[in-house]
Parts: sequence; C-alpha cells; structure tokens
Amino acid sequence: MRCSGRFAAACLRRSGWVAYAAALWLGGCYPINPALSRYDPHAGYRYENLSARDSDNTFVALSLSGGGTRAAAFAYGVLEELRATDIGGGRSMLDEADVISSVSGGSFAAAYYGLFGPKTFFTEFPDAVLYRRIERDLVLRVLAPWNWPRLLSPFFGRGDLADEYYGNHIFKSRTFAHLPRKRPYIMLNATDISRGAQFSFTQEHFDRICSDLGPLAISRGVVASSAFPIGFTPITFKNHGKETCGYEAPEWVGNSEQDLDVNPQLYDLAKTWRSYESAQHRPYIHLSDGGLADNIGLRAIETGIGSTGSLGLYEKVNFREVERIAFIIVDAKPESEPAADRSARPPGIVTVLNAAATTPLENYSSDTIERIRLWFDEWDRAAQDFDVRRAGCDRLAAKICGSSGSASACATERRGQCYEEAHASEMFRPPHPKLYPIHVRFEAIPDAAAKESLKGIGTRLQLPRREVNDLIFWARRLLRESQPYRDLVAGLRQASQDRMTGHRAP
Repeated sequence: MRCSGRFAAACLRRSGWVAYAAALWLGGCYPINPALSRYDPHAGYRYENLSARDSDNTFVALSLSGGGTRAAAFAYGVLEELRATDIGGGRSMLDEADVISSVSGGSFAAAYYGLFGPKTFFTEFPDAVLYRRIERDLVLRVLAPWNWPRLLSPFFGRGDLADEYYGNHIFKSRTFAHLPRKRPYIMLNATDISRGAQFSFTQEHFDRICSDLGPLAISRGVVASSAFPIGFTPITFKNHGKETCGYEAPEWVGNSEQDLDVNPQLYDLAKTWRSYESAQHRPYIHLSDGGLADNIGLRAIETGIGSTGSLGLYEKVNFREVERIAFIIVDAKPESEPAADRSARPPGIVTVLNAAATTPLENYSSDTIERIRLWFDEWDRAAQDFDVRRAGCDRLAAKICGSSGSASACATERRGQCYEEAHASEMFRPPHPKLYPIHVRFEAIPDAAAKESLKGIGTRLQLPRREVNDLIFWARRLLRESQPYRDLVAGLRQASQDRMTGHRAP
C-alpha cells in the first residue's frame, strides 16, 4: 500500500533528481487508501451497525475539542469522571455514551478509548499519550537523516511521518476495522482544506470517494484530524470515483440542491457532498486539522442528529422513543489575552497565520453551540404552546358548562371538541425529551488563580506532568459540579430505581 507503480512513475517523470529516485526507493509515498469494491449504504462502520450498551431512551453525545495534549488531558478527565459516576444497576454514566465526536487533540482520546475500551484506556492512555514527549519524538524523526529522502518526495510529508509514529507507538497498528461494533460511535473529524468543510472518518463519508474505511489505519484518521497547518502537512486521500463502486448520494442531497432560498446551509452541505463524486475534477482530497472547520467537534453531531443525519435521533424523537438527550461539550479552548496586543509592534507572520486559522473557527464553534441551544428551545416552545392550547380548552369548557349536574359530561364533550380544533389532543402532543446541554470549559473554573494558570497552558503535543494532572483534575471537577450534569445523573438514577421497583415515572 505504499506506492503504486503509477505513483512511482509520476515521481520520476516530474523530476530527474537523484534525491527523488532515492526517496522512492526508500518508500517516499503516503499509503493509498483502499478502494471500495461495492457501495452498500448499510455496510461498514456506521452508527446503525453498532449495538447499544445502554437503554435507547437516553441519547448521550460527547464532543471533544482540539488543543493538543491540553485537549487530550481535558477529555481524559471528563471520561474518567463519567466512569466514576454511578447511575444505578451497576452502570456508570460512561456506559450511556452513544457518540464521541472529536477534532485535533481530542481525537487522540476518542480513538484510543474507542479502540481499546475503558479498562485499557484508563490504565495506559496517560503514559501512551498524555505524558509521552510526542513533540520531541516527532522533531527527532524530522531531523533524522534517514528520513530526509522521503521528506524530499512531493508524495510524503511531515503529516505522513507523524502517521507512522502514531501508528507504531500509540495505536499499535490498529485499523478502523478493529473498532468494536458497539457504541459509542467514534467520529474523528478533519477538514477538507479545498472546501473548508468537515470530513469525518466514517464509512458514510468515505463512500463518497468509494474508499473502504475498514483497512485504513486509525493513526491516519488521528493525524488528519490534528494536522494543524505549518506544523504538519495535510494528509492526502485518493478519490476512486463513484463509478468504481456504484455510489449513489442519499436522497436528501438531491432534495437540498433545490432549496437554496429555503435552507441555504443544507444547500451548501449538499453541494459539498456532490463535489466528491467526480474523481476527474477532484482526484485527491487533502485533509487537515479538524479544528479548522469546527474546533469543538459538535458540528458533526449536529449534522448527524438532524432529519437528514445518520444517527437517527430525529426519527426516534418524533416517535417518542427518546426521553433524554445530553450533549457533553468538552471545550479545552482557553480565552487568554493575546500577547501581540501588549506590544506596539505589528504581529509577525506566524502570529498572523495562527490568528487567521484559529479566530474564525472559535467564532464558528460558538455559533454551533448556540445552534444546538436554539434547537433545544424550539422543542421547549412547541411543548409549551401545546400545554397553553390545552389549558385554554380546559378553561373554555369549564366556563361554558358551569357547575350544573351535567357539567362533567358537558365539559368532557366541549374539551374534546376544542382539543380537536386547537390541535391539543394527545395525538398532536409534540415530542418533548428532557434536554441537558453540558458545557465543560475553562471559563467555568471558580478559582481565579487556577483559571489563569490553565489559560497559560499551550496547545503543544507535550506538557509537563503537573499541567496534565491539573487539566484532568479540573475537567473532572467542572463536569461533576455542572448543574445540567447533576440533573441528568439524578434523572438516570431515578429511572434505574423505578425499573428496579417496577414503577415508571409519570
């Protein structure tokens, strides 16, 4: 899977340099993602193919933000607190997790937990990732003379070198096929740099380029998700073309292409989806840090739970199969004061490039959180409007029928008529699951000194052990003290107790 003959010929044809020939001899090409032999919309790594470990009436999704080792440690702390939270029946809150979506540094935690499970994750992840000097090891590999010929190749970059390191030393050469066929569903997210769009390492997204996700190394997904520009080169994937596997876009894509004025966001999503179908126009897809499209990993969940999404939540809510929905947003983005604003000198090129890459995505991340909150509010308003209509019918029936001997029969008849006319009968009752938006972030730290200390932690790929431990401590505490989280835990404990006693909450 290193270099096909065609790629080797291309390398030599484009340059006669001896260095390039040596690079090819030493394997100076990125691994080609495998082709998909036949498109099957129900095969491969998809949410629908994963068995539930929890009760399906509760949907819990985690989004793990970017931010290097800082984000990975913060995510680890949240997962550790979830495991420590008992909800009755021998289960923990972590058992309720249905989806873990991640970008950049958060993808180290998501991939490791998804691959190896809770026992290995909590015993090995700190030494395997959090305390490991990843940054030093990567720099040494770039400086190693035996790697220079490959790095001179136009088909192999620093991102590919990091992929090899992650695969050999962190993820033990595991592939996406090694992910267990049970929840939580792991969504590693990168950014298609040509479109500025999110690209997820799920079979649904790889179908678009007729590629089989299963044999692909997990490390490839992690490095693409965390390949921040300048430090890492983008990760390249071959678009095999829809005709090679018989791919057909989902029905919503065609419908949304007609909705430019009605739903411009869905229209743009459909146009991006279509762009992958032509291998002639887009024979290669270049992926970079997932934080460039969404730095908290929440947009993938938002898209997945919508009416066109693959998570199926929208339909379950409409059929009243879901009683609780929780979004646990693990946001390791600090809001520190920019050092450039303390100097009269204009910022340098590195500072400007970093701001250009990160400032828009921070605003975009806030917008995603607000969109989720608005979605919650719409359900609340629909339920409140229904209750108001129903109460109005009750008052009207009581006013018309009075308190005579036949008032009861009269009121029943009048209420029934009013319910039908006002769409207030039970058949019109809107779904109203209990909603728990849980945002774990540095800004919620009550201790001013601790907050300033954590704000000063960089987004590097190695941190002092003390800083890692501080991040884990505060992640656990912030989640534990979150009121929406407490409400969620109380509700699940009550539900567990009701099941044990044979009762059901009204």
